Amino acid sequence: MKDKTHLILNFFAAVSFIFYGIGIYFYVTILGEEWGNVAVDLAIQIVGPLVGVLLVITIGVVILFITLYIQKTRHTNVLLCWFWIFSLYQCAINTFLQVNGLPDEPINQFFKNLVPQFWYPTKELVFLAVSLLLTYIWITQISKERFTKLDLVFIALASFLLVGGTIISQLILMN
Repeated sequence: MKDKTHLILNFFAAVSFIFYGIGIYFYVTILGEEWGNVAVDLAIQIVGPLVGVLLVITIGVVILFITLYIQKTRHTNVLLCWFWIFSLYQCAINTFLQVNGLPDEPINQFFKNLVPQFWYPTKELVFLAVSLLLTYIWITQISKERFTKLDLVFIALASFLLVGGTIISQLILMN
């Protein structure tokens, strides 16, 4: 691998999936709650909590490493790493707090007060904006690379899928 720092970023993102999966499993099995994400809930309903969580983790990590090793999607990989680091660690921390009966969701509460009806997609949009900024800094300052038009298309597509998937999931769960 050309850039060890890139691999380290991917490692932290992959670990976020592991903690996210553990958090989902605890939330579903210990608290007896539905997770609140259509894809995760569907996987759990179809194959059960353990296999459903493993399936979600596997899909996420596979996407992460495919984008890492395909040269044309490496900049998109940086975006995915940052986004998932923020989003998945935050979800895991909230779940660990809930399972232990501690006050939870400090970030979620902020967005619930700010935008009560659409707080989750708003939070993900903020995470995406920060991730886009960090991706720009990472690519230009750390990797010392430039963005191509194809990079921008892939990043725009990934951004749309990340936020669009969250919005669709929330709309389905609201109905």
